[in-house]
Amino acid sequence: MNHDSNISREEWNRFVLQHSGSFLQSWEWGEFQEKFGRRVFRLADFEQNWTAQCVEMKMPIINRRYWYAPKGPIFANCKSPIANREFNEFIDKISEVAQKEGVMFFRIGPEWEIANREALIAYKNQLETLGFRQLHYDIEPSQTLILNLTRSEDELLAQMHEKWRYNIRLAQKKGVQIKIIKNTDADFEKYFKEFYKLVNQGTSVRKEIKHHKKEYYCGQLEIPDGDLKISLFIAEYENQVIAANIVAIFGKRATYLHGATSDEHREVMAPHLMQWEQIRYVKNQGCNEYDFWGIVNEHTLDKRGKSWEGFTRFKKGFGGREINYVGYWDWALDKRWYYLYRIIQKIRR
Repeated sequence: MNHDSNISREEWNRFVLQHSGSFLQSWEWGEFQEKFGRRVFRLADFEQNWTAQCVEMKMPIINRRYWYAPKGPIFANCKSPIANREFNEFIDKISEVAQKEGVMFFRIGPEWEIANREALIAYKNQLETLGFRQLHYDIEPSQTLILNLTRSEDELLAQMHEKWRYNIRLAQKKGVQIKIIKNTDADFEKYFKEFYKLVNQGTSVRKEIKHHKKEYYCGQLEIPDGDLKISLFIAEYENQVIAANIVAIFGKRATYLHGATSDEHREVMAPHLMQWEQIRYVKNQGCNEYDFWGIVNEHTLDKRGKSWEGFTRFKKGFGGREINYVGYWDWALDKRWYYLYRIIQKIRR
């Protein structure tokens, strides 16, 4: 098994990209986490065909640490290798390293797709038999909507809800302008301030949604373009920014990561046009998938309030296929402290 010092950026990203891994498992995302004071551990066994990038998190109340692998681990041989020896080898190796680091538990959230409720029950039984406990909420969304971008623009428009096509045309007719902003642009700081103002004073207040600190969003946009590329999209109407989104591209998959809208000028339907322009842009960049990054459905553990029902309706209007993943699971290394942690988490939520 390899540790960070024995792995190169190129070797790591090549494996993750070859096996359709998430941008959260990219080398660049790990560097971004390190800039915010978090330790990152990259574990890999290229002979056994698996990798896992783990971020170390601190729990202030009980002053303990845990690792989590966002959208990981990644396995080469199949999407759901629970019954395979590679998964058991992964558990053994990460347990060994995490134990040495004094970690209380490690958390995984692999992109293992579940086809139906019976498949989910089978996953749960297998993981619980191995000693995992399911987290009672999601860190990243385990239910999402993915749009197939291999179709033509006309086909993509045709599969949308007719009202969404109308709203796109309306926004164009009203003169809504969509701009793509990179952190190297002269006006980046100006537009980033507008984005965060919408996040802080608009969407989060109106929808009662928690959001990250300003520096966290800015740090994402300041990641230098490599295998991972992150851009800011803004919608302007009458020289006023009324909507803004952050979109990540990693390999052939684009992800609509963050979004914010103003209460003003909602009648011009800027979010519809901006999504469409984002889809067109990433398609032209060579992406074949557009991940809307989170919906709610019957599998969602944490419904997150009425606002997520609205987000889900909005995203579904563009078409796409619903995907359900297996969720987030914990493996306790210190069972007594982990039991206490679970109690605290349930109280806090």
